[in-house]
Amino acid sequence: MAAVYLADVGFRPAGVRLVRPARAVLEGRALTLGDLIATPEGTDLVYYLSGFKGDEGFTPRHDMIAIRAGATEQQLTRGAFSFGSDRSVLRRQFSSTSAIPKWIGPVSLTISITGVGEFHLDAELTPFGPDTEAPRREVNASAMHDGITVTVRGVGAAHEETAVEIEVAVGEGECCVGIGGYAGHRLGPTALSLRDESGRVYMERRQNPGPFDHATLALFQPLHPEARDLELTVPYIFVEDSGRTEPIRLPVTSPVEAQFGRYQIRVLATASLAKPRARKASSSDPALGVDLDLGGWHGDRRVVLPGRILIDDDFRDVGYRLPGIMNGTRPEPVDRLEIIGDRVLTAKTLGFTRPSVQVRGPWRIRFPIAGIAPPIT
Repeated sequence: MAAVYLADVGFRPAGVRLVRPARAVLEGRALTLGDLIATPEGTDLVYYLSGFKGDEGFTPRHDMIAIRAGATEQQLTRGAFSFGSDRSVLRRQFSSTSAIPKWIGPVSLTISITGVGEFHLDAELTPFGPDTEAPRREVNASAMHDGITVTVRGVGAAHEETAVEIEVAVGEGECCVGIGGYAGHRLGPTALSLRDESGRVYMERRQNPGPFDHATLALFQPLHPEARDLELTVPYIFVEDSGRTEPIRLPVTSPVEAQFGRYQIRVLATASLAKPRARKASSSDPALGVDLDLGGWHGDRRVVLPGRILIDDDFRDVGYRLPGIMNGTRPEPVDRLEIIGDRVLTAKTLGFTRPSVQVRGPWRIRFPIAGIAPPIT
């Protein structure tokens, strides 16, 4: 089934969506239905809830959504969420694999929220598809570097923006944990870039990162109507490696080398901390401070996080904090950890497994887009 691009939503097969927002008020609270998109694959829904008094706390909530057309009713999967007392407006994004019939025209919705109430809304749905939205163009063009393949799967050129589907295949024993920036945080040097055959550059739009896995949907400025070919550039890929160090005897009083498969690091020193310096660390938490040298670049790769902590060859009930904050858009290798857990101060050995590795590109993928740019209106 042919897919189309919906701005701020992504690629979807043809279906129906909300014509305009709908609103209902209940006991001083207002619920605004911002969007509803229904396709054979499922239903996406966004609503906003306002009118909080600031005393609700972080109470778990459930919502249940029912859609009716005439005498026919369809219920969506019940969801769970929570919100804080410091928020005046709650934005709730709801995705369900439950598909509703392809209703067109007036429908009624009931949105029931535990502890809040039951809102009744009247709305209207209209069809969308290739005749009304930007069609998805199949691309499947790739570039490979350092054992990692980056593929442009599809592209959609809407008036509002240009959407590019990107998929990454990494080496054996690795998994992808970031495209461009670490954990999907892309900005500045880690942002993706798009340029056409005439040298016009289309800036990537900043997005809140979703799950950081092997695929992403990158959004750029609208294409010029005369553009015929594009080149996507991906500056970095981040992978989690399956490497594991040998146990390092504690305490470390002089630098000790350790090997993560192809990567060599050094543990410079360890020390017990009576009061951890890490952000949000409790002064009563037992902690082991570890100074590190992660080794810099090995060709086009470098370790930026040493991964899961092994205390006496066991990762259970152990974690770590960073004294500072890692900037996912400009990540640099960490040089200090504060390892937290009841076992750390009596530990005999320290180890690491599954480090996060930055891989330097660039990957450049060229593909034709003649005829898909929307006309300027």
